[in-house]
Amino acid sequence: MKTGFDILFTLLPFAVLFVAFLIFKLSAFKASLCAWLLELVLALSYYHMSLLKSIEASLWGNLTMWAAFLVLYTGQIFGQSYRNTGLLQILLESIQSILPSWDQEGQAVALVTIVGGFIGAFNGFATYPVTIPGLVDLGFEGISAVTSYLVYFSWTLPFNSLFIAPSISNAASHVPVIDIVRVSGLLSIPLVFLSLLGFLKLLGFRFFEWKTQILFWSMSLGNVIAIVLFTQIWPEYYIVMLFAGATIALGGLYLYGYIAKRQPVPSMVGAARQVSVKPSQSRFKAFAPLILGAVFVVLTRVPGIAKVLERLRFGMALWGYSGIRINIVTSAGFFIFVTALVCYLFRVKDANPAKDLVTATRRSRAPLSTLVVGSATVYLMVDTGQIALLGRVLSGAGKFVYTSLYPSVAFLGGMAFGQGLPADFLFSRMQLGIAPTLGIPLMVLVGIVTVITMGPNNALKPTQIAYTASLANVKGRDGEIFRTCLPWQILQLVVTAILAVILVFVWK
Repeated sequence: MKTGFDILFTLLPFAVLFVAFLIFKLSAFKASLCAWLLELVLALSYYHMSLLKSIEASLWGNLTMWAAFLVLYTGQIFGQSYRNTGLLQILLESIQSILPSWDQEGQAVALVTIVGGFIGAFNGFATYPVTIPGLVDLGFEGISAVTSYLVYFSWTLPFNSLFIAPSISNAASHVPVIDIVRVSGLLSIPLVFLSLLGFLKLLGFRFFEWKTQILFWSMSLGNVIAIVLFTQIWPEYYIVMLFAGATIALGGLYLYGYIAKRQPVPSMVGAARQVSVKPSQSRFKAFAPLILGAVFVVLTRVPGIAKVLERLRFGMALWGYSGIRINIVTSAGFFIFVTALVCYLFRVKDANPAKDLVTATRRSRAPLSTLVVGSATVYLMVDTGQIALLGRVLSGAGKFVYTSLYPSVAFLGGMAFGQGLPADFLFSRMQLGIAPTLGIPLMVLVGIVTVITMGPNNALKPTQIAYTASLANVKGRDGEIFRTCLPWQILQLVVTAILAVILVFVWK
């Protein structure tokens, strides 16, 4: 009887999040706050934690997520800096100038692959205000712009913002980030193809036309090559993976553009427009901060430099908790912040860093406050033993059943927590007791969690849907967006779950 109540109370916060989002249409912060208040009541009444201990657990949960807070904040700074210095507009015009102005399909693919790679590498959230209005400007209907990009961008989620998700998985499980990245990279290879296929189909392009085939294979294989190189062959340089994929894709676009420009101009053009071609020097300015940011990241991975920087790491222990390892200068947030500052060295229009910092700080309040209550909820569930119980119940059915089922649980958890990072921490921590019980390498289970909680559910997260709908001026059609994306996201989940089972049984 007690076990039944334990399971019910473990699932209750997730149920509250879903109800708050989907039925009562609360904001991400309000929904997460409701879940935390419910979990606090459960901790005090059912699990008999003291109020002081509950508050300490909530605060410690936020301290463990320090890297996520830093990335969310500096990501907003980078997005504001890159946009306000005029570099973003030059980047877009440079990409568009590669292709014929009448080639709607090529322009669309170029927009999302290059922006999703170069900008997404430093700040995934900053890509939405560029790509979705950009697709609308290309002539696509608002719903198509939203759904197609949500589906496409899902494969990058475990890796964008300088691999913040694997860093959070590491904080929860202490599995080295390199090991997490190796597993996540393998799992994501089929998602690259599925995401781009979904993007093309949702925009209404014919998959077997020559143009579509060239774009599909050149863009997909470019990113797959980057995944293999920087998660399997040179995993120590994993942090430049998206940047490398975008660079390879850019080369493919030059080749495609050369071929396309030699074709006869169609008599019926959808969204032809003039593109002002910037001088080479101006084009370089748009890429310079991104290149220097990537170089800076790589330099910190050089053994001698890495050894020096490692000495700046310190641990933190409070209220009987320990295990947090903090190194600001090697964190993703620090790299993003440095890249944001470099933008002002190459600006093409006046921009005030102080004003941009104030604007970015204001914009970051909503996601940061949501992360505060989400992280607090997660650690309360950890401290009360609810997550350990959930793991024991699922693992009791055996290795195959557990590996088959828990991706779906992680998928739903990533949806419920909105941003994915709290769910990533939650389910990564859950694997600590399960891995030795089932005889599965911990790095494999944590790598699976990192992908499942972040990517395949991206287009179904209520917060993402509401935000992207506002960018395309299609508010009030959230249900339609959800239903349109659902088949593609379920397909991603199924493929990832199948591959996860295979990895569990073959990984040595």
